[in-house]
Amino acid sequence: MAFWIGGTAVAIIALLAMAACMSYVRVRIRYSRSGKQDQLVLAVRALYGIVQLQKEIPSIMIRGMNIVYQERQKKATPGSGEDEPSKSRRKINLSTIRRKRRAARIVMRSTRRFKAWALSFLRRVECTRWRLDVRIGTGDAALTGVAAGLFWTAMGAAVGVAGRFIRLRTHPHGRVEPNFKEAEFAVVWEADFRIRAGGALLSMLRLGFRTVHARTALRAWRSWMSPPEHA
Repeated sequence: MAFWIGGTAVAIIALLAMAACMSYVRVRIRYSRSGKQDQLVLAVRALYGIVQLQKEIPSIMIRGMNIVYQERQKKATPGSGEDEPSKSRRKINLSTIRRKRRAARIVMRSTRRFKAWALSFLRRVECTRWRLDVRIGTGDAALTGVAAGLFWTAMGAAVGVAGRFIRLRTHPHGRVEPNFKEAEFAVVWEADFRIRAGGALLSMLRLGFRTVHARTALRAWRSWMSPPEHA
């Protein structure tokens, strides 16, 4: 009896692990700018929606040499339900950029062929939705037409570059709408990405095997992943 119970438990665990590896980690990004107002929304879903994370930056301001933004974050995890949204105000300055750059250099020095690993990881990422809408006006009809043409070119180049690094599983959509009457600039970018949980786990294992100085790399990863300081 114990043998059958143990065998059944192992089979169930194996099936759950297989189902988890076959699931997708989905990331949705939405950035919009209208006038002087910026908004960024990042939503992550994993394990068939059991784990969810949403981060929203409703405003981004430039103050001197600092970029100051507000952040709202919600989490939903198994057993605990949906947590209350947490709010914070953070800033990005020169010291933040230096810290991130120093951490990135340490990670690359501590990992064999880091760039090859990064490209291999990106090739596992699939883009299932891509839309970019721009509305632009300069106050001058001729300049507005030129600017609209430049944005069409930039949008095509952006899609081309993205297609070199990730897998495009959708036809990119977008438009550039010129405003010949007044000065205006508005942009909305929406994109959905996904990666198999098993593929992401395999990439992390490969990264671990490539790491030469584990403790140094771990400290650098923590520094790179840590959010900017509070404003």
